[in-house]
Amino acid sequence: MSLAVYNVLLTALIVIAFPFAVMALILRPRYRIGLGQRLGRLPSDVIQLTQGTAPFWLHTPSVGELLATRPFLYALKARFPDTPLVVSVQTTTAYQTAMERCPEADGVFYFPLDYPLVSRRVLKRIGPQVFFFTETEIWPNMLASLARQRIPALLVSGRFSRRAQQRYGLLSPVFRPILQSITAYCMQTQEDAQRLIAAGADAQRVQVTGNFKVDGVNTAGDVGRAILAQTGLGDRPLLIGASTHDSEEAALLQAVRELRGDLPHLLLLLAPRHPERFSSVEALLQRQNWRYIKRSAYSAPAPPDTEVFLLDTLGELVSFYAAASLVFVGGSLIRGPGGHSMIEPALVGVPVCFGPYTHNFSSIVAELKKAHGGIEIYDARSLYDAALPLLTDANLRQKTGALARKTIEQQQGAVERTLDVVLQHCSTYAPSHS
Repeated sequence: MSLAVYNVLLTALIVIAFPFAVMALILRPRYRIGLGQRLGRLPSDVIQLTQGTAPFWLHTPSVGELLATRPFLYALKARFPDTPLVVSVQTTTAYQTAMERCPEADGVFYFPLDYPLVSRRVLKRIGPQVFFFTETEIWPNMLASLARQRIPALLVSGRFSRRAQQRYGLLSPVFRPILQSITAYCMQTQEDAQRLIAAGADAQRVQVTGNFKVDGVNTAGDVGRAILAQTGLGDRPLLIGASTHDSEEAALLQAVRELRGDLPHLLLLLAPRHPERFSSVEALLQRQNWRYIKRSAYSAPAPPDTEVFLLDTLGELVSFYAAASLVFVGGSLIRGPGGHSMIEPALVGVPVCFGPYTHNFSSIVAELKKAHGGIEIYDARSLYDAALPLLTDANLRQKTGALARKTIEQQQGAVERTLDVVLQHCSTYAPSHS
């Protein structure tokens, strides 16, 4: 199946889906957000910004990938301060985040539909000197148009999972030529690189540069220690349940109930991932008769028999990691979320544990497990078994935390390694102004 056949099938799919799409647009106003841009009508500020300037164009689909690229965006802007930088996204939350939290982006817009006429229109309007894309965002028509116009296309902080290898393998006649046309691949791990080459990428264009997420961490110092000291809880062994999802709190509480039989002073800091769940998690604590306080309600000393500190505020979790004895990283005991970041606690030398569903951080998890700086658990019982020796043996805890920190430190530098590749393909090199 060639690219032409792919486009015939794409056209047929659009025709079939058209009435349903119209109905969805009528009934769901949020689907209309950015529709004009997705069909090739760029915002006027982006058109004005890019006119005759040969900007950099970075495409990153969602919020997680966008935030992970911030260190790269910052470094790119520092090295090329006079070159406009535009960012495209696919979700409304990513668009809002880019507008609010990415000052490095001179312009933001929704990525266009990957249809030949639309792709060519947008590409002609922007006229980038380099197109960057993240993860495994392979859009055949856009990448084919870039190749025809000899515009470098670079995959940065690239991942290529076994699932992606299988998926692209089924459509090899379309994707193999596209993969071979991409200028350079900057992959997160050697395993990603090998799978990509097996799928059809030119091995000479593939190199391992690392994961941007490792370079963009914020450890936030000792703010958390001060907050715990203020509430009178600073001298207690601390287990953090970080960014937890539904059902994970129940498993944590069950494990902590058992752990407190061995460690009566153990304190659980529970930080649900989504603010809308704060009240339901509090209700769970009440049903199970836990003695707890809420961060939003306490600045005075807490009762000495407090068992759980419910972190029902935003933006503070990372500041507590340095005070922890052990961190469980949520979104990993259940299918779907793919796990949240274990980089921040590991980087401050704290042992980390996580469930089996961690595909968002698969390479980092693999390295942490290999180095014995991270422990995979499956339920409340395995969490108890992993936590007890770490909480009761200070030497083991310090050794495990040091191994976790070393693992992350060894992976840092992805941005600089990627920038070295970028400089080989940019026509407007400028010395760093940093």
